Amino acid sequence: MIRLNAEYAAILKANSKRDLTMVVKAFNIRGLDERSIVIQTALVNAGAYLIDPSGNNVFYIQLSENSVYYAAQFDFSVTPTTLPTTGGTWTRPATGLYSSGGTGLPTTTRVPRIIIDNAAFGKVVGLTAGTYPSAPATVASAQLSNTIPQIQPSSSYVVRCDLIKNEYVTSGDILSAFDRGDASVGQSISYKPSQYAWMNCHNGSRSSITISIYNQNDQKVKFRDISVSIMLLLRPKK
Repeated sequence: MIRLNAEYAAILKANSKRDLTMVVKAFNIRGLDERSIVIQTALVNAGAYLIDPSGNNVFYIQLSENSVYYAAQFDFSVTPTTLPTTGGTWTRPATGLYSSGGTGLPTTTRVPRIIIDNAAFGKVVGLTAGTYPSAPATVASAQLSNTIPQIQPSSSYVVRCDLIKNEYVTSGDILSAFDRGDASVGQSISYKPSQYAWMNCHNGSRSSITISIYNQNDQKVKFRDISVSIMLLLRPKK
């Protein structure tokens, strides 16, 4: 059993029931492919994998994107009780759970299960809190999202400026709003409004102007790109 939440990245040593606790950090800045890599890295660190004859790591739980159903998909494969022989010689990891020096392969064929006990991670993969599969199983299965996954939690952005006097919003400092457009994770976001949106400004002089960007949940956005260009146009009030 693999327990997933969204606090930090680590796997604890399996107990007598072969439970693994995997907690994954910073999922809000990765796509599903990279999230899958994070999970696989944690499984490697725990030694919860085997190596096929071609030298590839084989995992018995996989996370992928299912574009047909607009969902994330967990695939659960049956864990072997002995080393497979398909295609040649399989090997164990050097250290960890399935290694010869570890607790070894399961004594009973089982399908891995996940416990999602953190709402933040559940939103990312589109699964409500719970255990998947819901009961112990010995047959491979797949689990699709039961809610729409928020692969990129920041879907839209609100630009705030302390110079602005916007009388149409409660906060009074909202300058504009925009979304990511076609930009995927890691790509540049370019926002060019089709027309100017003139706002009133506070009276008086000032030595600085502060511009902040928040997401749709009113949380300040932390941009990893140190190169950001913002142009403000000022004109006398008509």
